[in-house]
Amino acid sequence: MTPIRDFARRYCLTNGVTHGYARQFDILAKRLPWDMETITTEQIDTYLTQALAKLRPITVHRHRRMILTLVRAAQAKGLAAGCDCKVRRVKYTLPPVRAWSLDEMRQLLAVASQMPGGTRKCPYRILLPAYLQVGFSTGLRRGDLLAIEHADIRGNLIAVTQQKTGKTHVALLNDAALAAIASLPKKGRRVFGDLVSDVQIVRVLRRLVKSAGLCGTGKYLRRSSATYAEMQGFSASRQLGHRSKDMARFYVDEVLLTENRPPLPSLN
Repeated sequence: MTPIRDFARRYCLTNGVTHGYARQFDILAKRLPWDMETITTEQIDTYLTQALAKLRPITVHRHRRMILTLVRAAQAKGLAAGCDCKVRRVKYTLPPVRAWSLDEMRQLLAVASQMPGGTRKCPYRILLPAYLQVGFSTGLRRGDLLAIEHADIRGNLIAVTQQKTGKTHVALLNDAALAAIASLPKKGRRVFGDLVSDVQIVRVLRRLVKSAGLCGTGKYLRRSSATYAEMQGFSASRQLGHRSKDMARFYVDEVLLTENRPPLPSLN
């Protein structure tokens, strides 16, 4: 028999799943004492129903998608014959998207330019403003930002192969982002990845946001990029390199999008 956790690990390895998603698969699989040869639709339905009593619907919806991904991969290998994939639906609502406004981004930049400390290769007061500028201008994921190479930059454009999808995406750099990149020391092929590790950037961004008196995580940077791209008439999907055309509902802060709209006239 093949435990679902073992199958999930092999699936992630053979399909080049990113570390973050591989960890999500592993956390989910630990909950499921199933074997891929004998997994059934009823088992999946029962788990989803029980999970809804403890977890948020959007989390259970993600679990449903991940389980079906593993089942279909197993069926391609002749396993999971007892599951027809017609499992119960999970209804969910998305919370309002929250991003950083331009004023908040400027506040972050001001604090970042005074941030003490640094990595062995670059002080934070230089590294963090550049990371914020490039992240906002391009909307790239953290892993893709860290993977950018100097050779990828052609004029004000970056052509990157997205780690999550494996698809090529061309992102646009504004003047501030280009100037910030030029201020960074060159310690290797990669613009950011040879100056700071993934773990380090997550930790120092958390410190930065707290020091600036704001809420949010590094994900807000990507959302802000999508929101202000929409304001300029450029779709969030294209800005972020998504094929799906409806990504605005996941990334665009509707409050920021409408904050400058004049109110309706008073009835008085």
